[in-house]
Amino acid sequence: MPTEIDVVLPCLDEAAALPGVLTALPPGYRAIVVDNGSRDGSPEVAARHGARVVHEPRRGYGAAVHAGLEAADAEVVCVLDADGSFDPTELPALVAPVLAGTADLSVGRRRPVGAGVWPWHAR
Repeated sequence: MPTEIDVVLPCLDEAAALPGVLTALPPGYRAIVVDNGSRDGSPEVAARHGARVVHEPRRGYGAAVHAGLEAADAEVVCVLDADGSFDPTELPALVAPVLAGTADLSVGRRRPVGAGVWPWHAR
């Protein structure tokens, strides 16, 4: 069983959200923030909060995720949005089936928690 899990966080101008996301990562989960051209100091904020920072000049979420996967060296790797829209404390539950050997891949999704919580274009 791995002792550390890498968490790839694609990032574009998320300086305000990064402290909360990075401090909420469970023990043993190592942040790899992939900066995709931020102009708000996101790389510096990430570094101050202990994240490894990777710079990806090719714009786009896919390019940032790919760069993060290339930088990761843990046996298990997660991808988490850097904007705080997912709760990092839920990562262990998401990873559990992979660590138990009952799944090769585990994927989370957003779920509405009440009527009208998502804007009309996201329903």
